[in-house]
Amino acid sequence: MSEAVIPHAEPRGAVHHEVGFIRQYIFSTDHKMIGKQFLTLGLFGLLMGGVLAMLVRWELAFPETAVPGLSWVPEPTMFGGVIPPDTYNAFFTMHATIMIFFAVMPIMVGCFGNFLIPLMIGARDMAFRC
Repeated sequence: MSEAVIPHAEPRGAVHHEVGFIRQYIFSTDHKMIGKQFLTLGLFGLLMGGVLAMLVRWELAFPETAVPGLSWVPEPTMFGGVIPPDTYNAFFTMHATIMIFFAVMPIMVGCFGNFLIPLMIGARDMAFRC
């Protein structure tokens, strides 16, 4: 006996649309993408905090000496590239705050928490997803 062969038909109504860049990378609900967003924010925070750390260390290494390339900064903040004491205190405080709240916290809690914890517990997606 021969069997009737039915040609494979495409299911109707099942159309796959590619999501755009904005939806995939900015407004994503995927826990891995959210972890990567936190990592990007944390690395940018490390960059900002690192620049402030270098300015603080410049002032400690060469007191009352102009920082090369920063003579364009306006007068109340720096005087011809020289970091005054009140600006030094502000840079030191901003360095500490940025490194804690914009580098360490997003990377340790946000990145590792959103990226790794759902994988460790075997969750299919983010918990408490809207």
